[in-house]
Amino acid sequence: MTSAPAGFDAETIGRWIKDKFGVEDFEVEVMSIGRSNLTFTIMVDGLPRWVLRRPPLGHTGGSAHNVAREGRIMAALGDSSVPVPHIVEIVDDPEVLDVPFVFMDHCPGFAINTPADWARIPEGPGPDDKRSCAFGMVDTLAAIHRVDIDEVGLGDLRRDGGLIERQLRRWLGQVEQISMRDTPIIHEVHDALAERMPDPAGSPVGLAHGDYKPNNMIFAPEGTVNAVVDWELTAVGEVLTDLGYFIAMLSVPEKYTSIWVPTPELGFPEPAELIDRYQEVSGHEVHDVGYYEAFAMWKLACIREGVYTRLVTGKMGDLDLDPESAGAGVEDLARQAMTLLEKA
Repeated sequence: MTSAPAGFDAETIGRWIKDKFGVEDFEVEVMSIGRSNLTFTIMVDGLPRWVLRRPPLGHTGGSAHNVAREGRIMAALGDSSVPVPHIVEIVDDPEVLDVPFVFMDHCPGFAINTPADWARIPEGPGPDDKRSCAFGMVDTLAAIHRVDIDEVGLGDLRRDGGLIERQLRRWLGQVEQISMRDTPIIHEVHDALAERMPDPAGSPVGLAHGDYKPNNMIFAPEGTVNAVVDWELTAVGEVLTDLGYFIAMLSVPEKYTSIWVPTPELGFPEPAELIDRYQEVSGHEVHDVGYYEAFAMWKLACIREGVYTRLVTGKMGDLDLDPESAGAGVEDLARQAMTLLEKA
């Protein structure tokens, strides 16, 4: 190929692909989803064959964009009951690319990013319909939380202290480190969350995906989850943080999250039904969901601030996203978090 998007070195990666797979002719497309790590689809003979995932441009370290760690998690889950893409190789060779990257087989299917995507799943009623698809997402989440991290080789992901305690400290620190503007509401919500934090000893602990929502899954036409993707925020800790995030995405208006999700008006179950299903299949008693929803929106506000900073400094490659639009919702998200916390 003669040209490539920013962040993809066609010459060196092309040479690596030729040496590994004997393929010389390919095209590269930037995936339309993903505003953090950069993700590319590699097309061979007009069909998607592989996916390459790398840190954002200008990345200097830190676990949030550690794609080698993300790739290792997916590889470890390859033989588990959790559906993940097949990892071909995790490459850390500056002669191929100046940052580590994950090279994986393309997983067939589609993510749910828009009403048109959701409309592809049958209406039902029946075993393969929209409600079944939604409950399948909950079942897959429970499967993630059932993973024996020692058995799959991820026991070293354990850290001292509770997950929320660690992440409150981590995300606030990241905002303070990279933000180019003042966002006092971020600090205000942080303090309120820290003050009202549930006792981690009362929460089930396991592998928490960290960004579990419909556009981070790949679906078959009948609505089955073919794979869960975007494991960059995965950690070991209170798994109900995942459930709170999933529910918050359904209840907080899209104008704040900038992420479209199906609603009950479009055939998605009500949050209470999803919580009941999770309790049934996971065996975990669900509590403090409102708090976990608030925490999720605050974390999303912190992430959005990071996206905004990378966009204005030109470190998001060829992703077509307006910096001011990305940054405008940070304070609104934080206010949504405070509203959820006050209702909890």
